[in-house]
Amino acid sequence: MNRPNNGPMDRVKAPSRRTQRYQQRQHSRQLRLFIGLAAALVAIVLAVVGLTDLQHGQSTPAQSTSQSTVDPLPAVGSTTPNGTFTTLAGQRETVTSAKGSPTLLWFISTWCSSCQAGTQVMAKNLATLAAAGVKVKEIELYHDLGSTGPSMSTFAKMFAGSSFHNPDWTFGVSSLGLSKVYDPVGYLDIYYLINRAGKITYINSSPSATMPQLLKAVKGV
Repeated sequence: MNRPNNGPMDRVKAPSRRTQRYQQRQHSRQLRLFIGLAAALVAIVLAVVGLTDLQHGQSTPAQSTSQSTVDPLPAVGSTTPNGTFTTLAGQRETVTSAKGSPTLLWFISTWCSSCQAGTQVMAKNLATLAAAGVKVKEIELYHDLGSTGPSMSTFAKMFAGSSFHNPDWTFGVSSLGLSKVYDPVGYLDIYYLINRAGKITYINSSPSATMPQLLKAVKGV
């Protein structure tokens, strides 16, 4: 008996094992790509949320969960907590000794790339800050947050250039207590704008990326 002809579909064959393996590999690649893109999107969202919270002197939810015993950052509108640091000239200074003059209190790690770039950008904008009466105090976090970097003296001379000797810019090294108060979470790069009355008016990080916002905030001090 002749086999009935069912048309073109009758001639379709099942995929070979080689074809099936190829299709599986393609599917795996697509799945890995999707997971990678999703992870990158989550990282971007967390970074944006973290920066927003940082401006309000708060830790991010992830930090709050993993570091529930860590004190919050000093908040905008609060009086600046006191603490000590040692200048590169060897003088011991307190934060509150700057009261009466607007101050940018900036904590950095010398091995941090954004701190290095930020110091170069700060040098270019120092005159604008000084014209508003703001004095910059750039301070290395206690023990450089436990990592190895250049000394604060080497760092400052390298990245501040000729502005290293500018009297409106002081470089120093933080005490343990000062670092704990102003950077309890361990940010690599964080700054506080303080008005004449000793109140915090603005908080952010990485001047290399946020200098326009900082210059705008300076007008209010």
